[in-house]
Amino acid sequence: MANPTTGSNVTRSIAQTSQYIPEIWSREIQQPFDKTLQAAKLVQDRSGLVKGGGDIVNIPFTAGVNARAKAASTSITYDSPEGAPVTLNIDKHYYVGVLIEDIAKVQASYDLKAAFQQRMAEALARQIDTDLLALYASAGTSVSGGAAIDDADIISVVSALDAANTPMDLRRGVVGTYTKGDLLGVNKYTAYDQTGKTGKAVDGSGGLIANVYDMDVYFSQNVPVSTTGRNLFFHKNAINLAKQQAPKFEAEYSVDQLGWKTALHAIYGVGVERAASVIELTRTTAA
Repeated sequence: MANPTTGSNVTRSIAQTSQYIPEIWSREIQQPFDKTLQAAKLVQDRSGLVKGGGDIVNIPFTAGVNARAKAASTSITYDSPEGAPVTLNIDKHYYVGVLIEDIAKVQASYDLKAAFQQRMAEALARQIDTDLLALYASAGTSVSGGAAIDDADIISVVSALDAANTPMDLRRGVVGTYTKGDLLGVNKYTAYDQTGKTGKAVDGSGGLIANVYDMDVYFSQNVPVSTTGRNLFFHKNAINLAKQQAPKFEAEYSVDQLGWKTALHAIYGVGVERAASVIELTRTTAA
């Protein structure tokens, strides 16, 4: 390549002079935007039962009995209120593994371990949330919401919970992106002149978008789609999560790999305890 003539006004292209132009890197590693996860904090946590080991949790249940009319000079009839126990299998063991090679650790200007740990933690939390929301398959009732969710669909959910004798407190719902949009369009859920207060739909704290008919409704991008969107409504005590080993970080140096082998793993189980108090609300194509 010929040199520019001294004193000339020749302009070189960037491609020709790129060797003289430094690249700029930010001082901080950026993380991707993650899905909002809700389920684990909303269900019943039975982790304390499995800290000492075991692979099955048995939850005793009593059966309902009815009053009988007493006939004169007749012995009473005795009921047997013991019911079948509910079982919770501790059968899930998930991990995320990352190898940080020495060359990357030595040459990089960043704390790779800290950056990668955040990715690993999100992946494992997302898996637990996914397993909980997949319990729509064990719901006692399915309400078909069609192409858009409206107030009549929510009332159907409430009616199904009422019919199952579900307590009014601790009712929750987890809905997806498009269902959230549907609910935000229902004026009576969000407008100040309807609710008498600043709506949670405006607030959005903690993912809570509304309190509808005494149900706290939360938003998550992790609501599953299986043919249709599978929004989930339930009582807290209707779904169980038991973490036998909370997410645990492991690391060891490998001479063979010339790097640090790292892994984050958890052992847990999820299950439905009261199917009648778990309601699936479907939305066509997407949640």
